[in-house]
Amino acid sequence: MLVLQAALLFLCQTIFTLLIIVFLLRFCLQLSGATPRNIITQWIGKITNPVIKLVRYVFRVWKGFDSAAFLICLLLVMAKVYIFSWIKIDEALPLLSIFIFSCGQLLQFMLQLYSIAIIAQAVLSWVNPSPNALSDVLYILTAPMLNLVRRFLPPIGGLDLSPIPVWLGLQLINIMVATPIMRASLWMF
Repeated sequence: MLVLQAALLFLCQTIFTLLIIVFLLRFCLQLSGATPRNIITQWIGKITNPVIKLVRYVFRVWKGFDSAAFLICLLLVMAKVYIFSWIKIDEALPLLSIFIFSCGQLLQFMLQLYSIAIIAQAVLSWVNPSPNALSDVLYILTAPMLNLVRRFLPPIGGLDLSPIPVWLGLQLINIMVATPIMRASLWMF
């Protein structure tokens, strides 16, 4: 039974994580103003369009905020938490606990996405500094945060140090906001 439970948890974790990442990427790219000409944004669009179009009948894009993609991300995280609670403790958590925990976990996913994008952009700039589809997407995702820090911390001798404080800030938000939200939801149960 434990082996079957572990296998089921692994399978659910993998499927839900991949789906959440794809829809979260779509949401974040649209929020950042990514162009649909990039091959990566086209690929993400082709994968997510069938579901997004269905949800957009009810929830519209408002001032660059794609509520359909965000809602799908939240629902995917909630479904994951609900299924995991059934598998691990043989009963579902209360709906309010699932919602609050899912909000914290969605924030954590978003922070991890941006953290990975910042690290990947820094590594890619050292390995392959010429522009390509991946570097364009990473730049579009990270530029708003990095440009804010670059106002106060300009490049020193050609070395851009702005990713370090941004990455540290993302980790602090994870520790100080996302994790307490998730813990608070478990106290309700």
